[in-house]
Amino acid sequence: MHKVRRMKYGVVMTLAVVFAMGLTTGMTPYKSVRVVVNGRVAREGTYAGVSVGQFLRRKGLHLAGYDLVEPARKTLLQTGMNIVVTLAKGVKVKNGGSRPVEVHTLARTVKTLLRRMHLSLGRRDSLNVPLDAPLKSGMEVAITRRRTVQAVSTVGVPFSVDRQPSTAYQTGTDVVVQQGQDGTEQITVRKTMVNGRLAVVHRTVQMLQQPVSEVVDVGTAAPPPVVASRSDASLVANEVLTVVATAYANPGGRTATGAPAGYGDIAVDPGVIPLGTRLYIPGYGYGIADDTGGAIQGYRIDLCFNSVSQALNFGRQVVKVYILGPAH
Repeated sequence: MHKVRRMKYGVVMTLAVVFAMGLTTGMTPYKSVRVVVNGRVAREGTYAGVSVGQFLRRKGLHLAGYDLVEPARKTLLQTGMNIVVTLAKGVKVKNGGSRPVEVHTLARTVKTLLRRMHLSLGRRDSLNVPLDAPLKSGMEVAITRRRTVQAVSTVGVPFSVDRQPSTAYQTGTDVVVQQGQDGTEQITVRKTMVNGRLAVVHRTVQMLQQPVSEVVDVGTAAPPPVVASRSDASLVANEVLTVVATAYANPGGRTATGAPAGYGDIAVDPGVIPLGTRLYIPGYGYGIADDTGGAIQGYRIDLCFNSVSQALNFGRQVVKVYILGPAH
């Protein structure tokens, strides 16, 4: 009797346990899901009624806010669910001369990353990696910024002075025969800046107007000698000759030019001293070359005196003849 009761009691307990297990498994059945992390596939499962985010944390996958989870992390886990996790890549981006910035991105290539960061490349900018290079965690993407600054100015070019010797003027006399004129040139300075710092300076010069040289004739001719007259005035001689001088007297006679002969009339060789030339002879004074003589040839002159005694006193001498120019 007691054995039968004990058997009935054991059966009841067993059925109760089985029933309890059936209720439990019916409320939270086993959920089998497919998890893909950065392309790697794993099959997982759980009995718990949790969200996608909770499930991933329980599996040891701790995600940051910038990582992508599909479906969303708050979605309740369902059996047969396909969970795709894309982990963001940590890269450093250096834009020109600025400090590197660490970013986490889901972009696959450098080009996509720059587009999402609103960074564009200028015509002269460059990258340290190709635009189509795949992004990897720890990668550094550096943009080298280049720009050109250009300044244009116009400046004057001073003219030069060309000094040339000339016998047309006496020594100490400078004559400007051509006025000088300044020119102009255009100077272009092109500076290349790399990441905000000066790297290259290129300077070009273009002549817009050539300067015109000033031409100066510098006198080299010797100045004519200065002759002191009897009135202490200074006269300038055109030429000085050294000749042999003799004397004559011809009272009442006439010279070769038809003028009455007297003191100051001088006989010359017209091939050396032209007739009508004013002369000055130290010790005699002023005279005019207005007479000739058969014996007066070459560098010889004959001085006319008013008396024979004066002519004899002068005699024959070597004298300097200062040629003053034609008589007026």
